Amino acid sequence: MPETSDAVGSPILLSERLRLRPVTIDDTLAVQSYRGRDDVVRYLTHEPLSLDATRDRLRVGVEHWRRYPADWFNANFAAELLEDATDSSGGRVIGDLRAWNLELDASGPATESPDVFWIGYAFHPDMQGNGYAREAAARMVRWLFEERSARELRAISWAPNTASIALLEKLGFRIFLELPAEAEDHHKKLPAVHLRLMHSDWAAAQAAIRQSTEHTPSKH
Repeated sequence: MPETSDAVGSPILLSERLRLRPVTIDDTLAVQSYRGRDDVVRYLTHEPLSLDATRDRLRVGVEHWRRYPADWFNANFAAELLEDATDSSGGRVIGDLRAWNLELDASGPATESPDVFWIGYAFHPDMQGNGYAREAAARMVRWLFEERSARELRAISWAPNTASIALLEKLGFRIFLELPAEAEDHHKKLPAVHLRLMHSDWAAAQAAIRQSTEHTPSKH
């Protein structure tokens, strides 16, 4: 699917069923509906968010988009269902994703190089089992590699969150570091798994998929 842009040049990414676009303050209710739930934030770095906390979080995301594009950025996308979209409004927000090489408070780089990014995501539990999170993450991965010239992508998951680890591994991420709970400086004190995906490995996998498709006999 093509990439388009809004009026100020921020990216809008389309996949088969989803539209990923920059978050806005208007997304507060939708985002709080899942980031305010204990079952959703169990394996996230924050506790359940109130409406005010969600609004503050999105306000930071909007401010970051005002600085885009840049070599160092922190990009927060809302994931909308295309089937709900109309000519006058977007679709229903079912999750959000973030890609960053800059700290959220803009205090400095979050990675050692501008071509290395972290990614993260959260989706409403009612949407689980439909492949939306994987589809959205795959689209953002493609954007980072193809449009932002990423060399390496990284993600962190708490070890008990096997569903998220499995999703990342299906996208090609591989575990490169495991930390016991006592080594984690986060207050949740859970063992952590660090995963990464190199551009060279992603590109090789995409080439293999294309080659397989080209050699698949057509049915008549």
